[in-house]
Amino acid sequence: MGCWQMTETRDSTPMSEQPALTIPAGTRFGYREGPLWHRRQRCLVETPQDVVTGPGLHLLVAPNGSGKTTLLRTLAGLLPALSGSVNAGGHVYYFSDELRADSELKPRTLFRSLLKNGALAMAEELAETLRLDLNRPIGQLSRGNRQKVLLILAEVKVAHENAGVLLMDEPLTGLDAETRAQMTALWSSAQTKAVRLVILHELESVRHADSLLSIHGGRLAHAREKSGATWLDTYHSLQS
Repeated sequence: MGCWQMTETRDSTPMSEQPALTIPAGTRFGYREGPLWHRRQRCLVETPQDVVTGPGLHLLVAPNGSGKTTLLRTLAGLLPALSGSVNAGGHVYYFSDELRADSELKPRTLFRSLLKNGALAMAEELAETLRLDLNRPIGQLSRGNRQKVLLILAEVKVAHENAGVLLMDEPLTGLDAETRAQMTALWSSAQTKAVRLVILHELESVRHADSLLSIHGGRLAHAREKSGATWLDTYHSLQS
């Protein structure tokens, strides 16, 4: 029942230090295509300058087809960079938007099989906050409620396993506006040392984040929080 994928970076930062996700200038992201004897590189995203994100919430927002998921999967170590390298301190957890589990399994049973003590208590508390029915089989849950199962597991991972970097690919898809607001508020207030990089489609529910990454014309841009500007304003400035 693989709910996420995890990769440990080759150059792990000791967990006594603050983790950071560093993308050096000149790093290129994409994929290789064509037959094995004549592979061609198709670059989707390149980094014109160093991008460094420390502990906190960082948003990745860009048009469809711009390479967001390819970028995230490369940062997770699931795809190789076309050139350059990425340094992610500590353990890297990649959170996809698909829950893989037995359709007859209940969320409560899943949590009890994966979590212990304080972690289990936290999962059950989050389930109550998000109004997730822990006794309904996963196969009978709506897409939004299956997302809640994944979100709860991801939050518990960060809080109880000292994750260095959490990469989340459109985790709010299928959720109603109230739940999206609850999750973004939780991310903003989380008291963890993790670097959280989240792909989002909508910025309206985000009140606080530490930075915004965007892709425009195949180039990765990075902006910090600016006084008096909304994240939607910042996104439009990066896309202009």
